[in-house]
Amino acid sequence: MSRSTYLFICLAFLAALQACQSNRQANSYNNKQADDNAVNFIKNGEESSIASVKASGLAIANSKNQRVIQFAKLMIDDYTMLADDFKKLRIDNSIADSIAITPIHEQQIKDLDVKKAKVFDKAYIQMVIDDHADQIALYKNVIEDKKNVEVADFAKKMLPGLQAHLDTAKLISITLK
Repeated sequence: MSRSTYLFICLAFLAALQACQSNRQANSYNNKQADDNAVNFIKNGEESSIASVKASGLAIANSKNQRVIQFAKLMIDDYTMLADDFKKLRIDNSIADSIAITPIHEQQIKDLDVKKAKVFDKAYIQMVIDDHADQIALYKNVIEDKKNVEVADFAKKMLPGLQAHLDTAKLISITLK
């Protein structure tokens, strides 16, 4: 092999190596890092969404009240999409942890699973009310924080839907007494 061919191959290899290194550096600039408040919001929001879907699935199976069942179907639709949105937000903000239902939500779901009819309806709707009140407070906290604009905008966009679910759950609760 001639010396010029060898030199050309080495230069091509070095150029390729440099291109790969530049690409790695560009990719690392695209990854956002959320602050602790935003990370807590994202993880908590995704977990709560997953728990809501699971509890609402029980409502379809255990309730005899058509209003509760219709509400549960709405919750499943909305919170399946919300969980997906949170997952995307988690990935966009380089939060690698996978999300599992907390022991508190697991216990609430286990407690719901053994209840039927009116007793179930009251417990399910109260769980929704309590969880939504907590989530609304968390959303408002992130909106006020404004350190992570993307997360704050997401919370601001989703807050009216949460409030609508809470208002509906409260109305259903009144009819169950």
